[in-house]
Amino acid sequence: MRDQYQVPFDDPSTNDRPSCESRHDADAGSHGAETPDRGNTAIAPVCGRPAATYPLDLPYPGCPPIQAVERFFRNYATFSGRASRSEFWWPTLMMGIAETVLGALAAASDIGIVGTMQGVLSLALLVPSLAVGVRRLHDINLNGAWLIPFAGLTVLGSVLSVMGAMAAVFVLFLVPDVVEQGINLILLGSIIATVAGVAYAICMAWPSNPAGARFDKRP
Repeated sequence: MRDQYQVPFDDPSTNDRPSCESRHDADAGSHGAETPDRGNTAIAPVCGRPAATYPLDLPYPGCPPIQAVERFFRNYATFSGRASRSEFWWPTLMMGIAETVLGALAAASDIGIVGTMQGVLSLALLVPSLAVGVRRLHDINLNGAWLIPFAGLTVLGSVLSVMGAMAAVFVLFLVPDVVEQGINLILLGSIIATVAGVAYAICMAWPSNPAGARFDKRP
């Protein structure tokens, strides 16, 4: 009976692996068997992994912006596991836009609450920003401790730049030697912060390394 009603989809693929296409049993349809309502039932993709099955501690390649921001906050203080490039860059972009908008509003208005909001936002996003950075380092098979020199050099460069600016301003450019030293500090601090920032950005943009699975949570 099956040979009589067999359709091409009943044949297995040539490499003995299941095909991603749907298979229909002609015998069941011919005898009036009920079929599921495919118009109202959500069917998970057979090929590829559904988005809902990516655990929070594992990388989600090609994560859409909304899901990336959601996972960013759900992993607020999670420093274990891994994160994909999209899970890092989408929240980073959103934070940059928010900081820029609030900074522009604070500079253009005399309302002190805007500056306060910017400070609160920066503090609130500090921990999840560090956490996603550590998970991204894990995804390229680097220990999260590498975040310390990146952050430390950035802070050092910023401090040197501020010290140089203060030295130049406080003497009101009346002492040439102090002014020159201040400018040198500004240049040195800028170089250190720039190099650290570029190195960090390269790491965050580096492709995933499967060996980073050693940082995954163990049951």
